[in-house]
Formats: sequence, C-alpha cells, structure tokens
Amino acid sequence: MKEIVRPAVVLLIITAVAAMLLGIVSETTKAAIAEQSAKTEAEAMAAVMPEDGIEFETLYDVTVGDQLDGTIKKVAKAIKGGETIGYVLTTAPSGFGGEVSTMVGVDMDGVVTGLRVLSHAETPGLGALATSPDFYEQFVGAKSPVQVTKDGGEIVPITSATITSRAVSSGADEAVQWVNANGGAN
Repeated sequence: MKEIVRPAVVLLIITAVAAMLLGIVSETTKAAIAEQSAKTEAEAMAAVMPEDGIEFETLYDVTVGDQLDGTIKKVAKAIKGGETIGYVLTTAPSGFGGEVSTMVGVDMDGVVTGLRVLSHAETPGLGALATSPDFYEQFVGAKSPVQVTKDGGEIVPITSATITSRAVSSGADEAVQWVNANGGAN
C-alpha cells in the first residue's frame, strides 16, 4: 500500500504547487494583458476609421453579456465633433481553421472605411495572408454585398484560401448591413 500512496501524495503536492504557481502568474500578468489588449483594440479602431479627432463609444459588447445577431461581437460608435460619423464593428465569422476575428469600420453611408483581421487560426502562408495589407485594403470603399469575385463581388480572394476570404468578406458585409439597418444608409 505504501508503494501506491507515497507516489500519489508526491504527485498531488507537485500538481498543487504547479497550479498555485500558474495562478500567481495569471494574476500577475492579467493587468498587463488587459492593457495590451485595449491598446491593440484602440490602434485597430483608429486604423479602420482613419480620421483625426474621433472618439469611440462602445454600444454593444458580447463579452459583457450584450446580445447581438450573427457573428457581430462588438459595436462602437465613431463620434467626431459630437456627431456620429460611423461605426466600428468586430465580427467573428467562421473561416477554414475557426473564427476569423475582424474589425470593420463603416461610415454612415454604409461604406467600409477600413478592415483589420485581429486574430485567426488559419493556415500559415494561405489563410493567414488575410492579415496582409494587399488583402484587407481592397475592402476600403466596399458596400453591401461585400463578396469575393467567385461569388459575384469585387474582393479578390487569397489564392488557395477562398474559405478564409469568404469569411472576412462575410464579416465585412454583416458589419455594413448592421450599420444600414441601425441608422446608416438605406
């Protein structure tokens, strides 16, 4: 019996210490991670709504319990001089490797002002090229329906990564449709 109990107790002690250390590291880095995440989000918002003097007001955020339709995860109003000039929406449509988190700026006329892929699990060298300016810059000026050329749209898909290209296009189109339905064009 001693041959079984002693190794089990040693293993229990090792796992308890490891769990405690992981908890300490998690708590220690939580603030820095949140700060970096907020900084990255602010930079992306400024990139997709590229005008000076814009303030952003979060309207909906599913991470705090808000309910939104489709793949939209967050909506922020872009305000300049007290006037709403557009919205920045974060969407997460399904790509080849999972969700493709995309931030899309849309003006009040329902036109895409910018797009950035925030995170993805797409194939390196293929779907991961969605983060390349050569791909995402072609969304600027797009109106609904935002589609890849294979589906009758104007967005040239990434070679051998049509699923990823369609996912990004779908997220952009959903953002434009949301703006059109909630105070924008139409």
